[in-house]
Amino acid sequence: MDLELRAWARDWSDRLRAALEQAIAAVAEQLPADDVAGVGIATDADATSIVAFAHSRRHLDEMIAEDPEFAIDAKWHLGEWDLDIRGAEGIDDPLEPIRAEAERAMRRRTDPDLREFRRTVWDSIAQALTASVAAGFFERWPNAVRVFLPLDADVPELDIARWNAALNDQAGTAEFREFLQVDIRR
Repeated sequence: MDLELRAWARDWSDRLRAALEQAIAAVAEQLPADDVAGVGIATDADATSIVAFAHSRRHLDEMIAEDPEFAIDAKWHLGEWDLDIRGAEGIDDPLEPIRAEAERAMRRRTDPDLREFRRTVWDSIAQALTASVAAGFFERWPNAVRVFLPLDADVPELDIARWNAALNDQAGTAEFREFLQVDIRR
């Protein structure tokens, strides 16, 4: 990683965790805590559109009833979830300044290959979420899976599994790896 990107990531990481936690709380707290079946963060392929999601138990149950063979997808794929911070009315999105900063950092890159930038953003998000788990942030939603997923990105499933490994208990991590179709023995 080049020095400029490393310095930016260190500085950005200081604000990232708090913004992720605020955004997740804002979207999840639209539901009673026991009705939250999932909370998570997704990005787009260029890693600058960072969005918080929550999944209601009612929506998850409806999706499973409609297509039981896709239950694991309904549970783990943020694109199937029913609530996100951008669709939440009356809530200021705490991730807006984080997204803007990531977009500025991406535009400053002189290297046309953005793989290093994207990897830096995704690693930073995974580290922030892991720190939130360690601090007990997610315990307020005892029935919720926790997910970080780059959507529509050409990212190896093993990397996604690694980024999510510390977010759930052992059974949840194994089920997430099954969702990704990653060999659990790896």
